[in-house]
Amino acid sequence: MKRIYKSILAASVLASSVACSDLLDTEPRQSISVDVALSSPDVLEPLLIDVYGSYRGSGRMGSNLLVLPEVMADNFTRNQNRGTFAAQYENRFRAHMGVWANYSSMLHLNIVIEGREALPDQIVGEAFAFRALHYLHLNAIYAYFPTAIVEGRDFGGVPLVREAILSIEDVTFPPRAPINDVYDAIFEDVDAAVALMNNSGTRARITQAGAQAIGARAALYAGRWEKAIEYAEAVIASGVGQLSSRASYVDDWYEPVHREAIWYFEFQTQENQGPNTSPMSIYVSSATRNVPDYIGNGDFTPAQQVIDLLEETDVRAGLFIPVDLPQRPNPIGTVELHKYNGNTGDPNRDNITVFRISEMYLILAEAYAQLGNTAMAHQNLNILKKRSIGPDYEATATGQELIMEILTERRLELIGEGHRFFDLKRYGMDIDKTAVDLTGEVIPFTDERILAPLPTGDLEINPNLVQNFGY
Repeated sequence: MKRIYKSILAASVLASSVACSDLLDTEPRQSISVDVALSSPDVLEPLLIDVYGSYRGSGRMGSNLLVLPEVMADNFTRNQNRGTFAAQYENRFRAHMGVWANYSSMLHLNIVIEGREALPDQIVGEAFAFRALHYLHLNAIYAYFPTAIVEGRDFGGVPLVREAILSIEDVTFPPRAPINDVYDAIFEDVDAAVALMNNSGTRARITQAGAQAIGARAALYAGRWEKAIEYAEAVIASGVGQLSSRASYVDDWYEPVHREAIWYFEFQTQENQGPNTSPMSIYVSSATRNVPDYIGNGDFTPAQQVIDLLEETDVRAGLFIPVDLPQRPNPIGTVELHKYNGNTGDPNRDNITVFRISEMYLILAEAYAQLGNTAMAHQNLNILKKRSIGPDYEATATGQELIMEILTERRLELIGEGHRFFDLKRYGMDIDKTAVDLTGEVIPFTDERILAPLPTGDLEINPNLVQNFGY
């Protein structure tokens, strides 16, 4: 009988049995038969929990995927307090984002999906949705978006591995799938998740609305505007997460669960993200409302161009806070972003919002604008801008000017949350870092540095993989 050994199953069970409030208590085992494993919730559910644990690690949603898409673009200036992410900020060759480890955690997800007959629908739905998110990040980093491709340099999306590997005979060496095939697979997984799930559970786990939010962002990335509208409207209609009001906007960022959160990663007391990699330490060097004696690193602070975009009445300015204490890494007066402020009450421990309602309204505005429905684009943009700037605001732009206004609104609303690099990339826009407080360079959209290099080791093992242009 085929067997799954400890490195695949039991180690995952053991690793996932700590650090999460929703864990199952599971005894480690040396080996377990495939038949038993695939029919045992005590084995399968901890595999899913393990993916939650790994995906909120610093290499993904715990830090890198929040910070790198911002500092590799034009939203932040670097304070030379230490060398963290200096290479990415300077857009050095081969210094990029990397989530190829997603294939390791998808081994677990594929096994959970294979054993779905033994599991509650909600658990299976979470696995489908999480797999969709894995491919969403992979394709966004290693491939072009369908909306903007450099001719002659498009070598496809990423490999699709959607079957459980239960023995060495199951190992395959797939080539890169076409970009749109990857998005088709993402939507297939999202729809499977939505059909299986509801919204009755905690927002610290993926709910039906969380799966729909993954679909909305994926459809935006793919340029499938009708589908983006369908998913985003479903999220808003679900009531999972409520739009922050003008009065509550700043305060909501200091709460352990953001009012707008559709899905968030929860960090328990013993799960401090640490002073080296926490988004709090990377973005903040001085006191926050939740941690008045805080001393962080403040490696990156908002670029002056972003600060200048804030209108006098913009409520979001309340999150751009000057350093006002001495003996901090950044001088008094340096403006820092306080979205990550120790919202749990502890330094370097923030619950991380993965999707929130404001993003869904931005997706609706952009999708409607792309479809030429200016009235609906204005309606959704006004919801956010009346909240942010004031009740008298009315959108008037049309055509390409409207698209650019929406991108600017995304820049202000989503700053620090890991979107800016991908927004520029989706539109084939150069990364202009010529401002005095940036690097002085323009990275053309045609530059090979826009795409991340595939790992050398995988290229050596898999003869069917093709490296990205220029690497």
